[in-house]
Parts: sequence; structure tokens; C-alpha cells
Amino acid sequence: MEAFGAAGSRAQGFPEMGERLRAARAAAGATRKELAAASGTSERYIAHVEAGTANPSVAVLTALASALVVPVAELLPLGGERDQRTAEAVAAVRRLNGRRLGLLIDQLRASSAVDRASRIVLLGMRGAGKSSMGQALARRLGCPFVELTRVVEDSFGGELRLLMELEGRAGLRHHQSVAWERLVETHERLVVAAPGGVVADVTLYDRMLDTAHSVWLMADPEDHMARVVAQGDLRPMSGDRRAMTNLRAILRARSAEYARAQVHVDTSRQDPQATLDLLERRLERLCAGAGSTG
Repeated sequence: MEAFGAAGSRAQGFPEMGERLRAARAAAGATRKELAAASGTSERYIAHVEAGTANPSVAVLTALASALVVPVAELLPLGGERDQRTAEAVAAVRRLNGRRLGLLIDQLRASSAVDRASRIVLLGMRGAGKSSMGQALARRLGCPFVELTRVVEDSFGGELRLLMELEGRAGLRHHQSVAWERLVETHERLVVAAPGGVVADVTLYDRMLDTAHSVWLMADPEDHMARVVAQGDLRPMSGDRRAMTNLRAILRARSAEYARAQVHVDTSRQDPQATLDLLERRLERLCAGAGSTG
């Protein structure tokens, strides 16, 4: 588990990790021997880390942070952030209790949000009903409906599969961001179905939440799978016995980000017409300035 840097040299970044570890250990009032016993790391190795001559692995850093009861980021150069100002801001946020953190998040959203107008973005996994519900909702509201993936493909001039092959994930994110900004600039009223994985692009996802009213269309994992297969897409099954297990894992991993949406509607709990009625009522209140709806 222990890993030294090349020839034990003081590589860039290691001295700061050493200083951070020493500071965290001092704050906890722990000796190297005590920290070694609590973390399962040798006392000698801890001495090398603190001297800046060792390159600890993620497993070692995690063990040390756990033993000291501090976030792993506290042991990283700049707290793992890209610059000093960001590091200071993140460190300050980490020190806030739950109530104050919630207030700060609300203030930041209010201050950073531009006019959402009557734009609506539908979020969720494949099979949640974003396309069917989005089309029906747009008809009721008398505004356009678009799928962000289709906008990207039209702009790129090819299928998403080809875009990924040629430009990779970074290229996909670029095209998605450009497509979103174009929609914001040209439409004050529209309904957009976002790709399920958009939550992985923090910058774009934050921008979406700032510039459109957001809806998480939720569904049971079984419904997600059944709907995708019913649409003729057999890829989720494709001989993979772990398909449902994988789907559940992805849903768990994304749920916290999807939950940032202003409106949550479970499409597994009622028929499509009742779901549409509920969604329309909640969005009417939201667009009228009634605030967030859970």
C-alpha cells in the first residue's frame, strides 16, 4: 500500500502533503506511532510522507484521513483544488454546519441564476419518460420540444457514437455545452430532454439548473429497463446478466445530482396522463414564482 516517489525525491506537491499531514496530526494530538497504529501504515512511512519524500497512494491517504477523522482533501495540495482562492473557498464551505450550508447553497443559486424564463429541462435516466412526457408537456404549453442529444447530432453532422469515436468524452461535452447555450440564446419558452449522463459534466449541469426550470423524472429501475426495451433498444440486456445491477448502481450514483432539480415527479406511481397533469400543475406554480417543489 505504501509507495515512494522516484528515488525518494521531493517531488512537486509532496512537501505540501507532508505539511498538511503534520498539521492534521498535530490538531488531533496524535503521535506518529498512534497514527500508524490507527491507519495501518508504518511509522517510518508516515515520517517520509511528512518529510515530503514519499508519494502516498489514494489508499494510504484515505487510511490516514480516516484515522485523523478529516476529509481526504485536507491532506491534498490546495485541498485538491485548482487554485488558492478556490481552495480557501472550499475549505470555508467544509466548515459550515448543515443549516448554514443549506442557506449558502440557496444564496449562491439565487445570485448566480439568470432569468430561467419559461425554459424547462427534463432530467433522469433513460426510460424515465423524458421524450414522451416532454413532447406531451410541450404540446400543452404550446412551445417547442427538443432532445439535447438530437441537437448535438444535428450540429455535429453525425450520430453520437461517431462523435465519441472521433472526439471522445471531452468533445461530447463541448458540443453539449455549445448546443445548450444556443438553445438559451434563441428560446425563452421550450422543453428540453437532457441526456441521462449530463450530471457528470458539473459545469454544464450547473448552467442548466441556472438557466431553466428543472424536473427530475424518476422511475423504478424495473420500469427504466422495461421502457427502454419496449422502445426496441435491446442493448441494456445484450446477454449481460448484471444489467439490472448495473442500472441500479448508475441510478444510485446519479440520484444526488438529479435531486438538485426543482421538481421531482415519479413516473412509476401513476399513469402517463396523471403524471402529465401533476407535472403541469407543479411547473405552473414554479414558473409563477412559487419557488422549489419537491
